[in-house]
Amino acid sequence: MKIARLLVVVTTVSSLFACSTIDIAYTNKQSIQKRMKRVAVFPFDIKGAGWGDEFADAISHQFFKSGKVTTIEREAIQKILQEQQLSASGLIDDKQAVKIGKLLGADVIIIGRGSALQAYRNNRYEPNCIDTFTLKALNTENGEILLTVRKEPGRAWDWRYRAKFCCGLTLIWNLNDILIESSQYDDIAKQVVRQILGILQEENKK
Repeated sequence: MKIARLLVVVTTVSSLFACSTIDIAYTNKQSIQKRMKRVAVFPFDIKGAGWGDEFADAISHQFFKSGKVTTIEREAIQKILQEQQLSASGLIDDKQAVKIGKLLGADVIIIGRGSALQAYRNNRYEPNCIDTFTLKALNTENGEILLTVRKEPGRAWDWRYRAKFCCGLTLIWNLNDILIESSQYDDIAKQVVRQILGILQEENKK
């Protein structure tokens, strides 16, 4: 029975290892390299949650932590939004966002919207989880979309979660645990910024 259980675990993990919930799309790496210098991350519109601004802060933090991108403080963004009588909840369109970005002196503005994951563990609700999410980075010079990022439903399978799942042989960590941990907005922020910085680093090698 133990051997059979191990085979099931190995088969399940092998079939899922290649899965990723984060997909990034872009057409012009040179434009991204040129413009992704001073960035304003606007509050995100997350359906079913009240922490879209905190998720945006998590994205900004990861950019700042990298030392490769300058970010504009949330207080400055909120002040401009209030002065322009616009929503601070993420409910603004691309043109409005670009206009605000110019007022902030940003080269790129990042906006996004999505939905919260209604997740439970041991009959307890787990907050701060993202189900789906779409992010856009806009060039404030001309409104061009530099890149988009899409977070699809489901769990991530990077090396951290593979190790936790495999080493525990599902006895400590099950698939629901992986789903919850990899859907936390702090973890999503790390995954998103890591992919964006990867584009910048790729350009720097040329």
